Amino acid sequence: MKKLQVTLLALISCIFLTPLAALGSTLSPTEEADLLFMREEEKLARDVYITMDGLWQKKIFSNIADSEQRHMDAMLNMIERYELTDPVGDNGVGEFTDNTLATLYDNLTEQGSKSLLEGLRAGAFIEETDIRDISDAISNTDEQPLIKSYSNLLAGSRNHLRAFVGHIEKMGYEYEPVILSKEEFDAIMEGVEDAPVAPDNFSINAGLNDAWFYPDTAGQGFVLTVFPGVKKVFFVWFTYDAVFPPDDSTAVIGDPGQRWLAAQGSYTGAMAELQVSSMRGGLFDQEEPAPTGDPRGSILLQFENCNSGSVTYDLITAEGSLHGYVPIQRINSDNVARCEQLGKAGQD
Repeated sequence: MKKLQVTLLALISCIFLTPLAALGSTLSPTEEADLLFMREEEKLARDVYITMDGLWQKKIFSNIADSEQRHMDAMLNMIERYELTDPVGDNGVGEFTDNTLATLYDNLTEQGSKSLLEGLRAGAFIEETDIRDISDAISNTDEQPLIKSYSNLLAGSRNHLRAFVGHIEKMGYEYEPVILSKEEFDAIMEGVEDAPVAPDNFSINAGLNDAWFYPDTAGQGFVLTVFPGVKKVFFVWFTYDAVFPPDDSTAVIGDPGQRWLAAQGSYTGAMAELQVSSMRGGLFDQEEPAPTGDPRGSILLQFENCNSGSVTYDLITAEGSLHGYVPIQRINSDNVARCEQLGKAGQD
């Protein structure tokens, strides 16, 4: 019996001291190549946008560069999970291990240096390329951690593409897709493309219907309504303008800087891609004039469980764009038990 106990203890120690990556599946050569390439391709996007921001001082470039840095970090997490060697290392802006990406960086920054319009077109081309390459990487793997991480990148690239195209159109020009088919491009612009792959065993469900907020910005927040019968989400963000109104501004009710954004769209699993509108034109408790919603970009809504989630936003503004990430939590826990029951194994 003592010998058996020693053997069991040795086995348990071996399991818990073994690196997480070693316990999981090893990657095929194709999966390894895709992951390493994705890490550098996200760096390509970040580096080009950093360079464009230096040339044109437009927030769309700096904001999306920050988002691309988060994408790079996500790929580094996967590289470390599978114990691969990071191809980025200490490489600076414009430095790449992959020669194809190095050449592409030179070509795109040369194009983008010609004018702001060409810089925006270069950005849209990068996001088209990312969408195609990420989609290919997803089809080349059955590793769920990779699929989940790639799917988040894919949703972000769709949002970035919409943001660049929105700015191009705001300047009075049209954008024609270069990498994607017209059908794929139009679906992304309309927000009706396939939703990201669902993470693990949780699904958006009616138990999430509640008020949500981020404690660091108390005084503003979100109200969520899920319609499981049609797989739709309606999401309202009660917030403020990005700048203070003039000192002499007044409002009959509330603060002149208050804003509310309405978002809606389809969901799959624990993620939803929503199109955002800014409501305007109405009067308090009046039927006329009827308020209208101006298109203002998109939101990627994600939930880790019944208590916490995140809002990744890409919004078009009068001065450019706003991009960011907000972790959210429930204001109270009354609905958690119902949510947990409905959310098991992807139930609606």
